[in-house]
Amino acid sequence: MKKVGGFIRDCVEKFIPAIAFVVLFVVFVFQVFMRYAAKNPQAWTTEVEQSCFLWLVMLGACYCQRQKGHVTFTLLYDNLGIKGKAITAMLGNLLITFTCLITFLPSLNYVWGLMERQQVTTLLKWPKTIVFMPYVVFLGFMIAYSLLEIWEEIMVLRGDEKYTEQMIEETKSEAEQAIEASLAQEQLDLNHIDYGGKE
Repeated sequence: MKKVGGFIRDCVEKFIPAIAFVVLFVVFVFQVFMRYAAKNPQAWTTEVEQSCFLWLVMLGACYCQRQKGHVTFTLLYDNLGIKGKAITAMLGNLLITFTCLITFLPSLNYVWGLMERQQVTTLLKWPKTIVFMPYVVFLGFMIAYSLLEIWEEIMVLRGDEKYTEQMIEETKSEAEQAIEASLAQEQLDLNHIDYGGKE
């Protein structure tokens, strides 16, 4: 069951955005060729590009949130202790959760209403529900990930060693990571030399 859930999550967060990106790129190149080389612009390409862009950005942002890869400004955050970091991160996640929660139902009602009214796009006649559904999926995933992170931060505040170590590892600066990687490589090189000497 866990593997099935992981596969579904990967489909939503990685595979669908990847396909959307490829389609977006191919249609964009086709549009440029038709407009400037063939002198025969195709209006329908705009609808495809807009739809692919929404699917790519909204679902790709879910994957970025899972990897904790969104751009952050950590000048003050990096100078806090581990519990200060946990409190600060929790406040941010509470704000994200609250914002997504209050917009989730109105967004779902809007998308559902598009389906009930059978609204379609102008040229390709695609259901608008399909075009805008990624936003609802995005909100749902963001709520889930934010709640999971809040739980982890609570565990850090309670002194749980596993989550504390995890937060310490995740909050290391790029400089610290580079230094650790360099030291690890040096250790590997020394071990290789020692092993070669024993031979």
